[in-house]
Amino acid sequence: MIAPLVSDLDEQERALLAMDVAWVQWRSAFRQKLVAGGDRPVRSIFEADMIFAIVAHHALKGRPVTLKELATYFGSIATEATISRHIEDMVTNGLVERRLDANDRRRMFLIPTRRLEGIGHQFEQARLRIMREHGFVWNGGKSAE
Repeated sequence: MIAPLVSDLDEQERALLAMDVAWVQWRSAFRQKLVAGGDRPVRSIFEADMIFAIVAHHALKGRPVTLKELATYFGSIATEATISRHIEDMVTNGLVERRLDANDRRRMFLIPTRRLEGIGHQFEQARLRIMREHGFVWNGGKSAE
């Protein structure tokens, strides 16, 4: 199947596309601000955002993610070596900490730092603002059907 032309997108699809572009612009400006502040730039925004989201999500559930579990989310998108380099950058920038599992010293947990929590809050606030500007309305998680 051939993908539809951009001109074939309906109003809702156009709003989603505009929302994606606005998010990419905000994310790029935010990255430039971090690098200007002395942080080491992340290698790939896409991969870094995935890692941030997964680490934060697991922490909110009360169970930190292990390095091995994190790698399973990436499948064939990134190698374990690539993920390890991202983690090293994040540790260097004070965003995550590595912590050995007290019950199994072969397992390493990734723990979000206060700094990552602050950055994550800024990300989510920006994403919500952008989504609302493009018509997103939270319905409490109820199905639209």
